[in-house]
Amino acid sequence: MKKKILSLVLTLALCLGLTVPVFAETCTETFDGITITANSNGTISYTGAGELTWEHMERGVEMIDSIITGKWPRVTVIVGPGITCSFYGSEDRQDNIQALCDACGVLYDPSATVPQTTVSQTVGGFTDVKPGDYFANPVVWAVEKKITAGTSKTTFSPNENCTVAQILTFLYKAYRGSAYGGNSPFTDVKTSDWYYSAARWAYEKGIISGNTFGGDRPCTRAMAVDYMWKAACSANLQIGDGNLIQYNGRSSDVIIPNSVTYIGVVALSDGNLTSVTIPTSVTEVAGNAFFANGSLLDVYYEGSEEQWKAINFEFSDELSKATIHYNYKRQPVSTGFTDVPGSADYAQAVKWAVDKGVTSGTTATTFSPDSVCTRGQIVTFLHRALAK
Repeated sequence: MKKKILSLVLTLALCLGLTVPVFAETCTETFDGITITANSNGTISYTGAGELTWEHMERGVEMIDSIITGKWPRVTVIVGPGITCSFYGSEDRQDNIQALCDACGVLYDPSATVPQTTVSQTVGGFTDVKPGDYFANPVVWAVEKKITAGTSKTTFSPNENCTVAQILTFLYKAYRGSAYGGNSPFTDVKTSDWYYSAARWAYEKGIISGNTFGGDRPCTRAMAVDYMWKAACSANLQIGDGNLIQYNGRSSDVIIPNSVTYIGVVALSDGNLTSVTIPTSVTEVAGNAFFANGSLLDVYYEGSEEQWKAINFEFSDELSKATIHYNYKRQPVSTGFTDVPGSADYAQAVKWAVDKGVTSGTTATTFSPDSVCTRGQIVTFLHRALAK
């Protein structure tokens, strides 16, 4: 106790004993796990991971006394993220200590040994996100990037299951996507749904297909990496209402999503392109769609030769010089996980996620593809994949 009193006296001396003829506007001190900050605007705040006692209240009064001359203003007290209150200062220090204790719900009793109030240190203002949580930094990043927000002003709900609508909305915002309008391809998505634009964008980018969206479905680990991988592959493809309009990337290999029906004029005019995978959904290819792509060697078509010949092709000299591989099927992918078959639709996505450091296995030999992801896990995956 003597050491604590000595520390308080020394700190007070530092706050008061400045050699310049002005007082500091802010005074800060930390002891017993609590950081006290007193400001000349009449604010006293308590943050940290310790427990409040009357001694912290006494110190707050001493500190604000040291930086306010004359009569106290109305004092605002902030305790962690959950308590904000105020009271009028008095000329009597003991009265101010008592008022501060009352405001914070702490018993003012110098003989008391049991702390009265716990101050929880939080992240981003969310009471359910702590500094030591693995998802703490990803949550802050996701909120700052406006990828997502909390489920309320003070909660993020990191342990709640993440839904399909949520993860695809996160991706839509992360990639700053835009939907090109038109009717929803999904029978279970209305224009009034909060995820409507994200659903259309995901369809247009080939991230999700079919005529049902199932936005309330829980997102599994396999679904999460599959959506993220497809979003990454499609990031440079500008697709509008089934039309491949422009390719802005520099990759030598392009996989066209199976939502595309038309490849537009000079849509794939990138001189670095050496191979392209075309789905059976494509019914028309515009003239010079592959303009200036003399390096294009291989076209992997997912249908038969008869289906290929049924496509409406306009002139495309570069395409005519490439080797067409019919009935193309993706080769088995080795992931090293016993529960991820090499032929699984999501196998390539699992390999991508592990290679990129987005996630790893749940054990050395298992990926647990059917395990449901939480909101905390999903923002962590996104942070690892997209944060610069």
